[in-house]
Amino acid sequence: MADAIDEEWKKYLAGSVFKSKYTITAYKNAHRRLTDYLGVAIKDAKQQVIIDAINEIANNPNTQASLLNCGIVFYNLSGLDNKKLLTHKKIITEEITKHRNEKGKALGLTLPSKAELDQRLKKLFVDERWADFITLWLMINFNTRNADVNVEIVNTIHATKHDKKRNYLVRRKEDFVFIRNNYKTFRTYGQKRHPFKNIHMARAVKHFVNQMPPNMPVHLLHNNGEPLNDLSITNKIKSISGGLTESDINKIQVSAIEDVADFKALKIMAERRGTDTDTLVNHYNLKFQAKDIQ
Repeated sequence: MADAIDEEWKKYLAGSVFKSKYTITAYKNAHRRLTDYLGVAIKDAKQQVIIDAINEIANNPNTQASLLNCGIVFYNLSGLDNKKLLTHKKIITEEITKHRNEKGKALGLTLPSKAELDQRLKKLFVDERWADFITLWLMINFNTRNADVNVEIVNTIHATKHDKKRNYLVRRKEDFVFIRNNYKTFRTYGQKRHPFKNIHMARAVKHFVNQMPPNMPVHLLHNNGEPLNDLSITNKIKSISGGLTESDINKIQVSAIEDVADFKALKIMAERRGTDTDTLVNHYNLKFQAKDIQ
C-alpha cells in the first residue's frame, strides 16, 4: 500500500514543475492526511469513502474543501469518474459562501465606507501625522497586507540591492518607486515594483525623513529607528486606521468596487495585492455579469 501511495504522489509531482512551492506543499500535506486515514492511495478509494474520511478528518468547511480538492485532483490524475466528489464540493462551497455572507453582513454593520476611509487618510495629512499618512496611503493605493508597508525609505534604486529581502520606498527626483520583496505571495508573483507620483506623498515623505536622525536607515514603521516586528505592525496599523485591520481595509475597497461593477479596478487590485481576480471574487463572493468582465 505504501508503494502505491508513494507512486501516486510521484506521478502528481512529475506534472507539477510549473506549480508554486506553496501549492505543492499544500497538496503534499493534504495527500498525506487523506492517505494516512484511508490506508490506500486516493485512486484506490471509493468516492464516498473519501468523503466520509474528509468529514472525519476535519470539521472546518475550508479545510474540508482543501482535502476534497486534493481528492478530485488525484482522481483526475488517474482518469477516474469523480462526479460524487464534485457534487460534494458544491455542497461545501455553498456552506462556505453562506458563512462568508453572514460574516460579511456582520462586518458591513461596523466597517466605514470608502469615502470615510479616504476622509481618515486626509485627516492624517492635515494633522501632519506623516508616517501614519504614508502607511495608510500605501495600504489603500496598493491594497497591501501589513508586512508590505514595513519599508525602508531610500534615495536610489541601487540602495535597494543591499538587502533583497526587504521592502523599499524609493524617493527619486520626479517620482517614487514602491518595491516589495517581502510579502505573502512573493514566491508566486516575485518582486513587485510600482512607480508612482503623488504631491501629498512627496510632502509627507519629505517631512517624515527630515524628522528622522541623519545618517541612519529610515524605516517607516519603527521603534527608536529599528523596524517593528509583525505583531507591533498589526497593532500600529489598527492605531493608524482607527481600529481597522488590513483585511478590513481591503474589504472596504472590494465592496466599493463591487458597488460600481468595476472589474478593471478589481484586476488592478489583484495585481497590486499579489493575488488573482478569481481569489478575490470567490473570497468575497462577488458577482459580476459577463458584460462587466469584458
